[in-house]
Amino acid sequence: MSATSNYSMCSSSPYYGPIRRIPHTTPETLKLSICKVFGNGLRRATVGKSAKLTIRVPRPLRSKLHNVIFFSVLAVGERHIFHASPSRVRSEALTLDFTYVPTIPGNYYLYVEEISKGYQKQLSGSPFHLIVEGPPINQTERQQKADQLPSCQTLPQTDLSWLEGEWVTRDIAGENRGTLRSGWVLQPYRCSIDIFTKGDLALAAASPSLKTIVVLGRSTERGVFLSLVDSLLKSDEKANISTSVLWKCWGIMEVRLGNLRFIYRDLRIEGLSAVTVTDNHHVNVTCHKRNIIRSNDYFSDAITFFQKTLFTDKINPNVVLLIIKNPRQLQLLAKTIPTSWGGSLYAMNGFKVHEGLLYTFTGRQSDLEMAKQFVTYDDHIRALDGFALATPWRHATEIPPLIMQKAHWHRPCEEQDGEIRVCGDATEMVAQILLGRALAPNGKEAWLASLDDCKPNNIELSRHFTVCNDCPNYVFPLHLNPVPQLKCDTLKRLTPRNMRGVNSRKLIRCPSECMQTGITLRKTLVNERNCTVLKTKLNQIYNSIN
Repeated sequence: MSATSNYSMCSSSPYYGPIRRIPHTTPETLKLSICKVFGNGLRRATVGKSAKLTIRVPRPLRSKLHNVIFFSVLAVGERHIFHASPSRVRSEALTLDFTYVPTIPGNYYLYVEEISKGYQKQLSGSPFHLIVEGPPINQTERQQKADQLPSCQTLPQTDLSWLEGEWVTRDIAGENRGTLRSGWVLQPYRCSIDIFTKGDLALAAASPSLKTIVVLGRSTERGVFLSLVDSLLKSDEKANISTSVLWKCWGIMEVRLGNLRFIYRDLRIEGLSAVTVTDNHHVNVTCHKRNIIRSNDYFSDAITFFQKTLFTDKINPNVVLLIIKNPRQLQLLAKTIPTSWGGSLYAMNGFKVHEGLLYTFTGRQSDLEMAKQFVTYDDHIRALDGFALATPWRHATEIPPLIMQKAHWHRPCEEQDGEIRVCGDATEMVAQILLGRALAPNGKEAWLASLDDCKPNNIELSRHFTVCNDCPNYVFPLHLNPVPQLKCDTLKRLTPRNMRGVNSRKLIRCPSECMQTGITLRKTLVNERNCTVLKTKLNQIYNSIN
């Protein structure tokens, strides 16, 4: 059978559900800020030309600027969302400049907000009615241009620029590669992202070779894993997803259907130091008040997990997503990657809606400079700019439209008759990027053409899937099982988990010798101590509470 005819038999139909809209204000977020905003870019702009607005901060708020309060500028249209970035800070005048270059004409609501972890306020006049002027877009021409761009996973992806683009709805996106189930999609300027439907994933599950995607991170990134599972399972199979063991796990879990496997591992290394004590018998620990909050032993366990579990026959992934902001850590972890490994590791930075510094000019530049180092450590590493990818959805957090009060881009929902039970455009977009790299590194069209059988009968008839996990009831601040012992069940649908006794954290008392050391950092509510203890002492503490 020729590739052409095989492709026609294996053609993929994109999603055609309703375009989802999210709330951008509530009575709570309509409270007024005392800061002022002015500039021509508030109400009028022109396609292709830079527009500017300026925020003036009253002197009483000066000490809180870039420490407690930050600013968000977001333009929301019917078919397009874009944001303005801080471009200049003038400390002497207490003003901040924001700039943007619009690409699509039309009417927008421009939200200019003062944000913090405690509240969210509109600057006077927000949301502004913004008119972007320019020649009407040729919808057909725009779609054809997007369809002619290469598949994003076929590009080198060795810098952050490949992801630069804009969020649009399906009526002005390309037609061939599809959109997310919500009707939105990220359209990069240099390429188009292949979207894999539930039918595509059934074909992947029925294919002869095992494909494995691993997500390593915190509960924020767990949403990427949940979006993968949500895209794989049928509506009745995942009805209990938000009450199952998958929704909250501080260990490792896996879902497998045929030869398609998704794994999540709770790995909270990004705030840890990469420095270790040289004698191998001691470990550095950090205490807040009387409780341990972190230890370098955790990072040692992470390295062991990479060596003894991740890059072995136990998992041997095709694609890994790792959340990282410590270049030294990634450099050390990269040394565990076997030269024979044929997969890809996406080092994603900035996927932290709750970290306000990313909304500032200096914080954002620092984040980008750090990310540039990631791809230099190993040829398997690719860059993924999480903040650029997700920031248009900054009002779509777990408690919309509050930007910083919850760190999750995902939330449980029931849309399109239960077809979508994990709402999160940001997490679903990342999931699609991972699927593209794992299933179709040469592009989805080439992948479909390579399939020998386009009818996944064996998967459809049995439709049983396996759920495995090693999920402790507590997230120990410094405890990670390098070689987890998974317990597996074959299911027809997800079942609720008994959440009694499950807590996010159990306090671990700081060793007495640490409490006798001097305070290294003093904050309003926290006195921080850093000290060195024997590993055996730390293990005794773990064993006493486990």
